[in-house]
Amino acid sequence: MRTDTLIRALAADTQPAPRPARLLVAGGPVALGLALIGLWLVLGPRDDLVASLGVPQSALRFVLSAALALIGLRMVLTLARPEGRGLVRLWPLAAVGMAAAGLVAWAWLVTPPDARQMALTGKTIQTCLVTIPILSILPVAVILTALRRGATTAPALAGFAAGLCGSAAAAVIYALHCTEDSPLFYVTWYGLAMLGVTAVATLVGARLLRW
Repeated sequence: MRTDTLIRALAADTQPAPRPARLLVAGGPVALGLALIGLWLVLGPRDDLVASLGVPQSALRFVLSAALALIGLRMVLTLARPEGRGLVRLWPLAAVGMAAAGLVAWAWLVTPPDARQMALTGKTIQTCLVTIPILSILPVAVILTALRRGATTAPALAGFAAGLCGSAAAAVIYALHCTEDSPLFYVTWYGLAMLGVTAVATLVGARLLRW
């Protein structure tokens, strides 16, 4: 090997790898954009999307999903650091869970008894349970890749955060198409879809992010 080639190789080896936050900033919007385009081309937005945003119980699915995505993102950025394990706070996640449970209880009370079953099951369970995990693939992959560039000391918890953030962001995108407005439906089935993605990401993170 020539001397100048060796010097260039050594210099390149000493350059710091991109930080997790930079990778998320670069790759996150791309992953979400591709997921959005895929939804738009395959399923399309609901016809009355703009009008539905003015209905509180319909708009709250965006609010709850976005809140979970932001909580997951904060966890990801914290857990990417070695000391992050001791800095993670789970109370925001519990708060959103309690709010969702309260919303379900309210919807159950205000929905006529003979309409509760339909409000819960809706007509698009299968579409919901399949689409949200598919839309989650790229966002979760980007987040796990970013975490690999960090130094997490809690790989399973970091995988959990990646799954939570990615699947909740996917749920926000899916909500642009979904016509099921009852909290009985979207809290239950969005929640189960996100839970499945998060469980898989936790298992993957436990292996992939281990030092």
